[in-house]
Amino acid sequence: MNLHPTEKKVLCTILNHKMVQDGDLVVVAVSGGADSLCLLRILSELRDTLDMSLIVAHLNHGLRPLEDEKETEFVADLAGEFNLPLAQEKAHNLLKVPGTSLEEEARIIRYNFFEKILSEHDAQKVALGHNMNDQAETVIMNLLRGSGLRGLSGIPPIRENRYIRPLIQVTRDEIHAYLKEKNMSFIVDSSNLEKKYLRNKIRLDLIPLLSSYQPRFIEHLGELASLCREKNQSIEEEARNCLKKATLHVSQGVIDLSIGVVKDLPTSTQFDVIREAIKQIRGTLRRINGEHVKAVSDLINNPKPQVRTNLPEKLVVTKTYERLRFATDAEVEIEDFSYRIERMGSIHIPETNQVLFLEEVTKRDFSESPPSPHVALVDLDRIEWPLSVRNFRIGDKFMPLGLKGSKKVKDVFIDKKISRQERKRMLILADANNIIWVCGIRIDERYRVRGSTRRILRCEVAESVL
Repeated sequence: MNLHPTEKKVLCTILNHKMVQDGDLVVVAVSGGADSLCLLRILSELRDTLDMSLIVAHLNHGLRPLEDEKETEFVADLAGEFNLPLAQEKAHNLLKVPGTSLEEEARIIRYNFFEKILSEHDAQKVALGHNMNDQAETVIMNLLRGSGLRGLSGIPPIRENRYIRPLIQVTRDEIHAYLKEKNMSFIVDSSNLEKKYLRNKIRLDLIPLLSSYQPRFIEHLGELASLCREKNQSIEEEARNCLKKATLHVSQGVIDLSIGVVKDLPTSTQFDVIREAIKQIRGTLRRINGEHVKAVSDLINNPKPQVRTNLPEKLVVTKTYERLRFATDAEVEIEDFSYRIERMGSIHIPETNQVLFLEEVTKRDFSESPPSPHVALVDLDRIEWPLSVRNFRIGDKFMPLGLKGSKKVKDVFIDKKISRQERKRMLILADANNIIWVCGIRIDERYRVRGSTRRILRCEVAESVL
């Protein structure tokens, strides 16, 4: 096999990182620039060796009408020259969304496009043209933003086991030399010359200056990123194990951690666990920096029982007593609700996705210690129908079992360390006169089962399976 040195380097990268498997269909992202053209040419040379098939994918962002149309035609001609299928699309209404940069929105649209192509063509991988210079620029950008080891790891060669970067160990000079030798022309993106973007300033000004001091500066940063990535992988593994130990509850868009467990960790590990929790919720750490992680860590050590901080992309972290909650978006505030109960049976409460069951039981089934906090046994003869099941209201009072006087329900919630958000979800069972049961906590003393009790009402709250 007579391969060009740059092709051999790319082949080694693909094999070392196990980027493709036999029979894979690889979507090659082609913009028309030097990097993507080099990527397409080299993968075409290697497709038989690696037993893979290729499809060219091109997204017209519509940001530079004249240049974009020219690039689209250029890529279509390329696909024809290489005798490869072409998947292309034009983005519409690409406008800056508040809270995101135009580049970030374009990136989101681009990856949505790739996901669509993967699905429609039953492809396994997407090959992207990031090279060693891109790696160096990313490391510098992260360093300037105050990043730690994760940021110094730069761009991963393979992500999510489907986004691959075969050129990640090839410099931009090598790419241009390769294309020149192969007599291949490419399109220059004029936006790459605009210094209003930080990456372009680094590329055009800072890297040439630093390279004048060390000609192999790009390669050294690439090696640094590789070393940091290896170290970071072991740190992330430890963080995942610690996160698992600290996790109290996981549901869609929510993770609850034990503050006591997290607080006992060394500060550096604590930060890693916070990052891992954010990553688990959002699927990515994009737009999360050291200041955000520090803000979450400060919650843990805050003496106030209930505090919160807002992170990018509507991620909210709340400390409630000994619980640290990561939740996507602020939890929806539950409005006041109340349901009338005319007779025994079951009733679904959609606001909390729970079911309340009411049934009469014999005195033989009575126990002073119900089998669960979610079960209550009360004197049926003392109840005045109809009943109601509702959520907590400010000013609610009852006479907790074992006490002779009344107490505010809010004070009971505080004693039980129930957060403000959770209070509106707590169910209250009442009759026409009084609260019978603060569900899951305690019944009212006036409704307790006595020796003289003839009939018993069993109440149970359970999660709905609907």
